Amino acid sequence: MSKLQNSTDRAGENVVRPHLTKHAISLLLPTAANMTVVPILSLLLSAILTRTDNPDAAIGGFSVALGISMFVGLPQLRVQQLTLVFFDNDRSLRQLRKFVAFWVVLVTVIAFFVVIPAVSEFLLTTVFSVTGDLKENAAAALLWLVPLPGLLVLKMHYYGAVLRISRPGLAWIGTGAGAITVVAFAIGLFTTEIAQGASIAAISMVAGTLAEAATLAVLSLRPIRRFKGIASSNDVSIRAMAWFFWPLLFAAMLPAGTQPILNAGMARSPEPGVSIAAVALAFYVFQLIAVATNGTQNTALALFASQYNPFQVRKFAFSVGLITFAAVALIAYIPPVTEFVIGDIMGAEGRLKELSSTGFRLLSILPIALVMEQLYTAALMRTRNTRPIIYINSLRLLTLAIWVIVTVNYTDLNGLWVGAGAWTLTLFLEAVYAYIFGRKYLGRVTYARL
Repeated sequence: MSKLQNSTDRAGENVVRPHLTKHAISLLLPTAANMTVVPILSLLLSAILTRTDNPDAAIGGFSVALGISMFVGLPQLRVQQLTLVFFDNDRSLRQLRKFVAFWVVLVTVIAFFVVIPAVSEFLLTTVFSVTGDLKENAAAALLWLVPLPGLLVLKMHYYGAVLRISRPGLAWIGTGAGAITVVAFAIGLFTTEIAQGASIAAISMVAGTLAEAATLAVLSLRPIRRFKGIASSNDVSIRAMAWFFWPLLFAAMLPAGTQPILNAGMARSPEPGVSIAAVALAFYVFQLIAVATNGTQNTALALFASQYNPFQVRKFAFSVGLITFAAVALIAYIPPVTEFVIGDIMGAEGRLKELSSTGFRLLSILPIALVMEQLYTAALMRTRNTRPIIYINSLRLLTLAIWVIVTVNYTDLNGLWVGAGAWTLTLFLEAVYAYIFGRKYLGRVTYARL
């Protein structure tokens, strides 16, 4: 198979591009790695915090503070997609950076507001009900995390930019620089005792994100200047970006209610304690194995922006889903492999191992559904028709609420089936909803700039 393929742009000029599969894989791998590195780094930071004087308070305090900070920085979840859709040329980039700068300033102002003593006291005491050492660690970490939301927004803009100009190698370097900085700062702060408890992890996370954003900004400066882009008649005004962005931001907030709803349901079901732990364990293992599916949406957007055939992009996305399903099924349905992963590697025993294995089998059908949802929502984004994404996520939330109410009140299913069943059903139906709303837009991707 040829490594290059010819196509014709809208001006009628012959354009030579790398073969789609090779190019798509080069984009998918760093995108998936970037989306996976945060939970891995959180585990490494937790491992360091377990060696502090009060590990429970340090780990718990950092978890609470990071959760608040990530919620404040919620726009970062959609800035990469915004950049991939609107970055076409120098003019659009200038407007785009004005819009991104607005969000950087806004989330930073909110982060400062959150650490005002009266506000942080209300959040930690009333909302999260933390007291004592746990509250002190959370308050200290929250103060150090003030710059994090703005840095996250900035970082994700640069990730979108380097993918848009087809320079995925820069994404690898940025991710590596951030991860190394986090680990180095955490070890240094712990051994020198400059910081204590949750503050160690908070300072390290901010330093790593700053290093990541700065690395991407510096390394992408010249390639972005050299990027010719395309002539486009699309509206690149701030108003157009706002109309595109707010449905994505609203939709990003809706799934935030999933875990609290599930925890409330499982707590009212048979075997609540072990079920909550089993669902968390099964879902964590599934996310690690199915990591490639996480980058499908942004990879599809980058390929659409480079004017690859959308139906070839669909073929690639479903190939990722099939390969991921094969890997997940290998663990889920071959008992010795299940035993090795859930029992030996993850350390689950007894009832926890039994329920975690069952939960993983329930989740195993999802990889193809996940890539389908990401593909069709990417088509909606590329054609700048983002409002249906609100409907998709609202239907998902409604499905979740119905499932939890019915299983908790009208069945004897234990918490595992309430939790893992909800994840499986809602994510599968979300893919169906995405297909219903997005299928007619896939073919229109080709004409998105006309």
